[in-house]
Amino acid sequence: MLAIVAGAAYVRHALRSRNPLLDLRLLSDPMLRVGSIIYLCVPGVFTGVNLVASLYLQDRLGLTATQTGMLMLPWAAASFVAIMSTRRLFASQGPRPLFLVGMIVTCAGVLLLATPLAGMFGIQNASFAAMGFGVSLCTSTAQTAAFSSVRTERMAEASALWNINRQLSFSLGASALGGPLGLFLATSCSAADVLPYRYCFVIAAILIVLPLPFVLRLPRAGQRA
Repeated sequence: MLAIVAGAAYVRHALRSRNPLLDLRLLSDPMLRVGSIIYLCVPGVFTGVNLVASLYLQDRLGLTATQTGMLMLPWAAASFVAIMSTRRLFASQGPRPLFLVGMIVTCAGVLLLATPLAGMFGIQNASFAAMGFGVSLCTSTAQTAAFSSVRTERMAEASALWNINRQLSFSLGASALGGPLGLFLATSCSAADVLPYRYCFVIAAILIVLPLPFVLRLPRAGQRA
C-alpha cells in the first residue's frame, strides 16, 4: 500500500514539474506508451508464468529440474525465429500485426499448460516454443517501435523510462502470479491438486491480452498515426 501511495504521489509530481527526474509525459507518444504496456503484460507476465510452470512441472507432473530446464531449448529456438522475423517484417507490416500475433501465440502457449494435456512431452515443448516465439516477437517489436518517434533530444530520458519499466515488468509479473498461486495453494484441498496452477495460467493468459485495445489503436502499415 505504501508503494502504491508513493507511486501515485510521484506521478502527480512528475506531471506538474517542469523538469522531473522521470518525465512521464513522454508516454504521450503512442509507440513508447504501447511498447511499455506490451513489456509489462507479455515478457513481464511470462516471468511469472515461468515461475509457476517450473513449480507445476516438478511438483505436480514429476519432471526433474533438468527436464524442466531443457524446455527452454524450444523456447530459445522459437525466440530466435521471432527475432529474425521482426527484422524482416517490421518495416513492411508495422508493429500492429506483430504485436497481435505475438500476444495470441503467447496466450495459446500459456493455455496449453492449463489443459490436461500438459503432462505430455510434446505439449510441453509446444507450449514453451509458442511462448518463446510470442514473447520474443512482442519484445523485439516493442523495442524497435518504442523509440521510432521519440525526438533525438529526448532519447536519453525515454531510454531511462523504458529501462525502469522493463525492470519493473519482471518483478511485477512474478508478483502478479506468485501471489495468487500462494493463495490458491493455501486453500487447496489436496497436495496433488493441479487446479491452483491452472487458475494461474488462465490469469496469465488474461493479463497477456490486456494491451489489445491499445494495440488495435495503432495505425496499420502505410497509415499515418
